[in-house]
Amino acid sequence: MKGKGKERYRRAAGKAFMASVLAVTLFAGTCMSASAGHFITDPATMCSRYQEDDGSFAEFKWVQIDGYVNSGRWVYIGPQGYVITGDCISPCPVIPGADGVYMVDQRVRSVTGTAGQQPAFSLPSAQRDLQYKGLRQALDMIPLYPDASTGSPEMDERLDQIFAQIITPDMDTHDKLKACYDYLIVNTFDPRYEEGQASYENIPVTEIYSTNSDAALLFYTGSGVCDNFAAAFAVMAWKIGVPMYIVNGDTSSSRGGYTPHAWCQLDGADGTVYIFDPHIDYGIALRSGKASSYARFGVPAARVAGKYAGVTRIFDKVR
Repeated sequence: MKGKGKERYRRAAGKAFMASVLAVTLFAGTCMSASAGHFITDPATMCSRYQEDDGSFAEFKWVQIDGYVNSGRWVYIGPQGYVITGDCISPCPVIPGADGVYMVDQRVRSVTGTAGQQPAFSLPSAQRDLQYKGLRQALDMIPLYPDASTGSPEMDERLDQIFAQIITPDMDTHDKLKACYDYLIVNTFDPRYEEGQASYENIPVTEIYSTNSDAALLFYTGSGVCDNFAAAFAVMAWKIGVPMYIVNGDTSSSRGGYTPHAWCQLDGADGTVYIFDPHIDYGIALRSGKASSYARFGVPAARVAGKYAGVTRIFDKVR
């Protein structure tokens, strides 16, 4: 992995990309407004609040953003007027968690593949499991609805080029996902943890703040943070036909406590939730100087229950 042996891996607590974008946008003060009120920055907490025109603070409602780069998107206002979600495409269920964290259930992928598409199934495989017993069989039992397009001709072309290098006809679903996982770990990097060259030219235009835009940033620059790793892996999975989805929340930190994070999940037919976290495995590879340990490649969520917490958003999940 280019450059991975040159710099010691550093853990950084920073906020996930989407959360930081929202913070920069909303913390701009009163320059952003929505109907019947406006956003302000609370000087005591430096968090965004939504204040009605009569001076009161709205609570437990969706507000549409107006007048900035993410105009038209929505945020949810929680107790005392505080903005408690990232910006979303549309209003959706908000579920209070036992730990006081609110989760946005933004399931925006109503179908996979194309209208009327019949499901395909993986090639049967007698190969052994890579890391977790039963994972290969679970993956190979999933009906596949490959996405015909990302909606961006440039992205489609880039994915076709990547798949031509890493996917072969004899691979089952498990090995196709592994090939995508390997590609991200070997060929992309997080600029907070290692040096590298990234070009921000010729990135295709996609819907801003979407999974496709996060993925495009990684595919075209070769660099990104956890949001970009998760988005890229999800888009690759959709091209294969696997209904991967993305979760925002917290993951345990090597320094103790938790830090904001994004990862992928997949629901098995038997109700098992499988976690795929290419960014964490990238970090493990970077620290060790070796190939991925696949510690988070399809790990059953129950086995790492203490390592993921505070889920704030689930999106791109099939309804």
